[in-house]
This record gives sequence, C-alpha cells and structure tokens, in this order.
Amino acid sequence: MIRATTFLLFLFTLNSLQAQEISYPSDVNTSEFKLVIKGISKIEGEIRIAVFDSKEKYKKDPIHAVVLPVDSTTIVWVNNELPQGNYAIAVYHDKNKNGKIDTNLLGIPKEDYGFSNDARGKFGPASWNDAVFKVSEPKHVAEITIK
Repeated sequence: MIRATTFLLFLFTLNSLQAQEISYPSDVNTSEFKLVIKGISKIEGEIRIAVFDSKEKYKKDPIHAVVLPVDSTTIVWVNNELPQGNYAIAVYHDKNKNGKIDTNLLGIPKEDYGFSNDARGKFGPASWNDAVFKVSEPKHVAEITIK
C-alpha cells in the first residue's frame, strides 16, 4: 500500500494539477469524452484527475491534469475533442484541498481514489493493463467510482 501512496502523492502533486489546454492535430479523429466520477461521500474539497495516453507515460506524465471543485456527490468532466485512442485515468478526492492525498501511519490513503475501469492495485496503483480503455466512437462515457 505504501507504493500506492507514493504513486498517488507523486501523481497528484505534478504541477498542482491545474487544468491544461492541449491542442491536437486537425487530422486526428476526436471524441466527445465524458468522465463521470461517483462515490463522493462529502461535498467538500476538490477532485483531481490525471489522464494518461500510453503505458510508458502512465503514472508519470499525464496529458490532462484537472482540478474540479466538489459541488455534488457526482462530478462530470467533459473533453469535447479527446483524440481517439487508449487511455487510463487516475482520480482522487482532495477533501482538504492541500494538493496531496493524505495517508495514515501505514501509508494507506485516507482520501478516496479510483482508476478507470474501477481497477484497483493489490499493493499499489492499478496497472495500465487493468485501467486502460479505448475511445473509438464519436461519443464516449467512462465512469469511476472512488473508494
């Protein structure tokens, strides 16, 4: 579990995860992508989202790093022009807005988190193979339930 905490601390402190605008080549097929985040227990703090587009960049270099205020028990993030391809997403609920995932003395996260496909790692973050999903249609909806 300490590896999961280290990964999440690193991941969610990258550039303070402020929303990033990214331009894509005009000849790339894109999708209207919607991410629905469920399982939010308290309406407080922020949701932090990291989107990865390759196994090599997974856990290191997100193509999108987004911070959204928690104003509901379900949060929706929309990207109207996500290039079609393979992705994995990591999310956590930063309840106290301190920019990091809080842990207990054993390094176990005290704040809820989740990965695409609702994948969970046994002693660390979910693997790319468990979290990866394909966006190949003009519209795509993904859901993550944080725990």
